Amino acid sequence: MPKVAYFIPPESPMATISREFIPAGWDVTMMDASVATEQEQIDLISDADAMIVFGAKPKESVLRAAKNVRLYQLGSAGYDGVDMQLTGELGMPVATASGTNAEGVAEQFIALTLALYRHLTWVDVSVREGGWIPERARGMETFEILGKTVGIVGAGYIGSTVMRLLSGFNCNILYHDVLAKPELEQKYGAKPASLDELLSESDIVTVHVPLLDSTRHFISTRELALMKESAILINTSRGPTVDQAALVEALKARKIWGAGIDVFETEPAAADNPLFALDNIVVSGHVAGPTRESFPRRAEFAFANIKRVLEGEGAINIVTAT
Repeated sequence: MPKVAYFIPPESPMATISREFIPAGWDVTMMDASVATEQEQIDLISDADAMIVFGAKPKESVLRAAKNVRLYQLGSAGYDGVDMQLTGELGMPVATASGTNAEGVAEQFIALTLALYRHLTWVDVSVREGGWIPERARGMETFEILGKTVGIVGAGYIGSTVMRLLSGFNCNILYHDVLAKPELEQKYGAKPASLDELLSESDIVTVHVPLLDSTRHFISTRELALMKESAILINTSRGPTVDQAALVEALKARKIWGAGIDVFETEPAAADNPLFALDNIVVSGHVAGPTRESFPRRAEFAFANIKRVLEGEGAINIVTAT
C-alpha cells in the first residue's frame, strides 16, 4: 500500500477536493505543517513513499527523515520555496504541478490588463461614492487590447495559454523564451524576440517565468527604460522577477503608463508598500493561480505523477537547482 505524506491544511478547499482523487488502497495522511510539531512531521514522513506539498515548506529535518520518499510533488507551479540544494543532496526528485494553474493565471493577466486599460478600480470607487465617471475614464485615456503588441516573457504552459486567450483580440504577439517554440509561432503567429526587442516593441509586457537566480530582478531600471511610455507591465509570476524599487520609480516618473501586479518581493505585501501610493497601478494579492477549477487538476496530476514514479516510470515536470 503506497503511503503519501500530504502537507496541507486538512480543512482547506484543496484538501477537500484532493480526497476525491486519492487512488484506491493508498494511505494518504494530510497534515498542516504550520500546526503540527516538527516530530509529528518527521514521524509522518519517515516511512512515506512520496510527499505532496501545497502551501507549506517542510523543514530540513523533515526532509532528511524522508528516507523512502521517491517524489517530492508540489501542488503549485512555483518551486522557489523548495530547498533545491538539499533535495538534490538527498537525491529526492522534485516535481511541480505546472500547467494545472495556467488558465487561471492567464485569465488574471487579462483581468489586470482590462482593469488598467478601463480604470475599473477607480471607476468602481467613483460610482459607489456618487461621483459617476472619473475624469480619467472619459475615453482619451481608456484603451482596448484589440490590435496591441503583446510581449510574453516565458512561453511555457501559462505563456502559451495567454497566446490562446489573446487570439480573439487580434494582437501581435512577441515572445521571449530560453527555447524556440515553432508550434506556437505557427498556431498563434507568435514571433520570437530578444528580451530587449520585446520590451521596446510591446504595448503590453507580461511576465511568466519561474523565480531562479537568472530571473531575479531580470526586469530592472535598464529594462523598464526600454519600454514605451504608453506600455504597461503585468506580473503574475513571482515578485522578485521584477525589481520593485525600479518599478516604483518608473511608474512615478511615468516612464511607463501603468502596471498590474499580483506578486510582490515580500509577501504578504505591507500596507505601506510604495506601489500602493501610485495611481497608475492595479494590484491583487498572489491570487492568479488558485481557482475552483484548478484544484481538481492539481490533485489529479499530483497523484497521477506519484503513481508514475511508483510504477517505475519517469515523473512529469521534474525541476532541478539552478
